[in-house]
Amino acid sequence: MKKLFIALTVVALATSCDNMDEVTLSSKYVVKGFHETNADSRTAFGTPNSATIPFLWSSGDFIWLGATKSDAITSDCQIAQFTFSNGSPAVVGTGHVFYNLTGQSDEAKVLATQTADGNLGNDGDFGYATLDKYGSFCLKHKTSYIWFNTTTEDADMPKLTSIKLDADGVNIAGKQTYEFNNDEWSSNVTGGSSTITLNFAEGHTLVAENDGVMAAMVCLPAAISGKTLTVTYTFEDGSTFVETKNPTKDLAVGATTRITTKIAKKQLVKEPSYELRVLTFEDGTEGFEPYECEFFYAMNYTEEYKQIEKWSDYIPRDGQYGNGHGAYEWYDEGNTELAFVKPEIESWWGISGHAGISDYVGTDEDIEQYHDNDNMLFMIDLQAYNVTGGANGSKNFCSQYGYLDPEEYATQYSPSGVLPGIQFMDEEPRVIDHMYVTNTTYAYGIITRGECDFGGSYEYTDESTFKIIAYGYDSFEDTEPTTTEFYLLNTGKRIVTDWTKWDLSVLGKVVRVEFNLVACYEGYGKYGLVIPAYFAYDDVAVRFEK
Repeated sequence: MKKLFIALTVVALATSCDNMDEVTLSSKYVVKGFHETNADSRTAFGTPNSATIPFLWSSGDFIWLGATKSDAITSDCQIAQFTFSNGSPAVVGTGHVFYNLTGQSDEAKVLATQTADGNLGNDGDFGYATLDKYGSFCLKHKTSYIWFNTTTEDADMPKLTSIKLDADGVNIAGKQTYEFNNDEWSSNVTGGSSTITLNFAEGHTLVAENDGVMAAMVCLPAAISGKTLTVTYTFEDGSTFVETKNPTKDLAVGATTRITTKIAKKQLVKEPSYELRVLTFEDGTEGFEPYECEFFYAMNYTEEYKQIEKWSDYIPRDGQYGNGHGAYEWYDEGNTELAFVKPEIESWWGISGHAGISDYVGTDEDIEQYHDNDNMLFMIDLQAYNVTGGANGSKNFCSQYGYLDPEEYATQYSPSGVLPGIQFMDEEPRVIDHMYVTNTTYAYGIITRGECDFGGSYEYTDESTFKIIAYGYDSFEDTEPTTTEFYLLNTGKRIVTDWTKWDLSVLGKVVRVEFNLVACYEGYGKYGLVIPAYFAYDDVAVRFEK
């Protein structure tokens, strides 16, 4: 973080300078800056040496004398002459000179989006000076600068397209007035930004070594000591490299801060070509319009139409018996486009199958109350076991039924051939990236106790298993689905008791996913599956192509 101060000398062409008397300015001014001998750079800055960072004038540069703007010069040069077509400024000794290409007079404007073309003036570089009575002054730069020295050892590194600096909430870009009477910046920044992005219009090829300066960024002077700066390098293939810096000095007036970084290709992270949209079942995320839904109230066995305006309206408040409340349908319209459409099936565990929205959670006390007393665990089939709510700190989730008996166990209560699931209502095939799953209190209670009034009992052993099989269909006519599995109970009595991420991307692009709960051999009785065919899921993430 070496400070390198820049000074530009301006000499006025006067009517007479022989006796050094006070004179009146003519309409032309010669601005002379530090420069390298025989410099061939056409940029606004030259190669730094041990003493100075030389600045060179670029075509299009102009200055302000007070509120009077000069004409722009028309060529790159080391010495420039500025003319004032709008009239000559006032008497020497009262003039305030501003180098300000993006703002107005004493109001600087440092851009939040800059271009690495070498001309810092176009990005908001700001300088100030006062004329003395002899027609000379010294222009000092009042903005601050970050010089990036970025290299690589990899010959096949993609071109660098941008560098983004995030100053941890501190304004480093925006409009700010320079108070020349106090020789300091005003405290107020309007249109402020704590980030600046430096773009390389045609991409920049990184090399193993350079002269110490690859590109420069203009910043407002700012107190960044003790902050965490985040620098994001973006490459032409969409990959990025992110690093953090913890400066011990501020971005000072006229000072240059160096950021030196060597990047290896293996460190680049490729941005995905898609965005993830997540079905959370949380109130406030609804895309559907309010409507009336056929709803069965299990406690008094009445069937009515219920007004649905938010996700939690689907949750029954007269009990926690999801299947007893019938199988309603839901649709995450305008977000993931996923929906549950009830299938035309009847089974022992789920009449018509269901995917019930819930916020009910259960404990061992619930299992004792409902299982040990008349084996009534089915009355709390909307409960997720041993959690505080939905996944990732949310409230709502879904209790899903899914069951297709193996042929040898198929009965009139569980015909083979149809499974419940979720589907895209717009029929557009997409990748379901993942969902979070866990056991219901209902399933956990039967698993761990090994008995159920419906269909008998089994022995809960180290060899017991209980899993979900997901079938992915790429069209509604598809008869050869792809599959993936998730074990709710695996050998060794490893049972899921918390929200766990399940990767569904292996199914590829699908229009529908069906779920089947399958147990070990001992998990089947005279009516088929003994373990309840339920699991809880939440936060279903869907890939949408950018």
